[in-house]
Amino acid sequence: MNMREIPVPEELMADYRAFFLKQLCRYLETGDLNWRELGNHYVSLHQICWHLWDDESLLPAQFHYLIRRVCGHEYQTWLRKSGSYSGAARAVAAHIDNYLMNANGFPRAPTGLWVNKALDADKPSTDWLLLEEELKKLPINAT
Repeated sequence: MNMREIPVPEELMADYRAFFLKQLCRYLETGDLNWRELGNHYVSLHQICWHLWDDESLLPAQFHYLIRRVCGHEYQTWLRKSGSYSGAARAVAAHIDNYLMNANGFPRAPTGLWVNKALDADKPSTDWLLLEEELKKLPINAT
């Protein structure tokens, strides 16, 4: 069986990038990881991270504040090693996988030196993606 990935057309990657930024902002503001409609499908922020895993397009500087919130004190590590959608997706996926909440219910970054490990991680199989049922079990704010 051929395990190569089917290339995603650039116009669809642009949609993924825009959706990623919109959903990341929503996640950071509310803790909401619920599935959202993208075209004719429902996807999670986790799935979008998987699709952007190898996207080396640079993340526009006006959105670096989102990654600064995700990475916390390790933002400079992300900027130095990546600065791309790929690095952003890897950091966000690690953040979701280690879901933590502040007292006010908003997401907070894991502690320690986790960004470097996230940036060096191999692309996981799709088994890694959290299913909708698993997302419902996370302590997520309902808005």
